[in-house]
Amino acid sequence: MKKEDNEYTIPLIGLPFGHTDYQYVISDKFFGEREYSEVKNGVVNLRLDIEKMETMFVLALNFEGKVVLQCDRCGDDYEQPIEGSAEIYLKYGAANGNEDDDVIFITKNDNEFDVSDLIYEYIILSLPIHRVHQDESECNKDVLDMLYHEDKTQDVENESDANAVWSEMMKQLKDKLDN
Repeated sequence: MKKEDNEYTIPLIGLPFGHTDYQYVISDKFFGEREYSEVKNGVVNLRLDIEKMETMFVLALNFEGKVVLQCDRCGDDYEQPIEGSAEIYLKYGAANGNEDDDVIFITKNDNEFDVSDLIYEYIILSLPIHRVHQDESECNKDVLDMLYHEDKTQDVENESDANAVWSEMMKQLKDKLDN
């Protein structure tokens, strides 16, 4: 993506002191630009409030929408509602040893700042750890049948293997006690 085509680049020079609001609709194109994105597509409404101060900028992100993910249970795609917020500080100066995750240091020479990576990171952080259809009945029936049938088959096989191991151990113990 060319820098001048990036709608997520905010000007640092020329931004008035106080609050400035940006509204974005994050769509399929945004997620498609990231090569290894977990999100296949979606629509997320994002409000970015920037407060410019003398020595720093405070970026407040608020978003909500739906994204398409792959179900961990059946492998089919499903819609996941998401929402979140974050506050990031852009501070002038050099990075020191006391860095926080929500503080980014910039120089006086930085004319603009690209927020697209921050937006993507916070959307990804808002995703649930266990990604499944809300209701199991929405999952792919064929996959669930194979999954549950395979589990039962493995349980029976594991149980007979375990019984054989215990039988062998008991036999060896008996032989030792008899001697």
